[in-house]
Amino acid sequence: MSEDIFKRIISHAKEYGFIFQSSEIYDGLSAVYDYGQNGAELKNNIKQYWWKAMVQLNENIVGIDSAIFMHPTTWKASGHVDAFNDPLIDNKDSKKRYRADVLIEDYCAKIEAKIDKEVEKAAKRFGEVFDKEQILSTNPRVL
Repeated sequence: MSEDIFKRIISHAKEYGFIFQSSEIYDGLSAVYDYGQNGAELKNNIKQYWWKAMVQLNENIVGIDSAIFMHPTTWKASGHVDAFNDPLIDNKDSKKRYRADVLIEDYCAKIEAKIDKEVEKAAKRFGEVFDKEQILSTNPRVL
C-alpha cells in the first residue's frame, strides 16, 4: 500500500471517529491508535459476529478469555516460543521491517517469472522443435 493511500485512510478514519492516534495531544505514539466512538462500535460488532460464528454456532468449541501476559513457561509449553520464529530484516533506508521468508518467496517468484518468460521466448523462436527441458538444462542464462 502506498504511503499516500495509507495517510488518506488514516485521515478518513480519524475524521469519522474510527481511530485517533494514541496520546495525540502529547505528539502521539508512532503506529499506536485508540478506537474512537465509531471504531469502538465497529470493533464490538466484528467481535460479536466472530464469537457467534466461531464459538456459539459450533457444538465442539467453547470460548475462553485469557490473559495475553502469561508466564513464559506457558508460552513455551503451548509451542508459541519454538514454533513462531519469524526472522525480520530491517531496511535502514525506509525504516521498514520485512519477514525474511516473505522476501525469499517474493524473490523466488520473480526468478520463476523470469524463467517462464525466457522459456516462452525460446518456444516462439524454435517452434515445434522446442524442448523445454533441454533449454533449461543447457542455457545457464535462464537459471
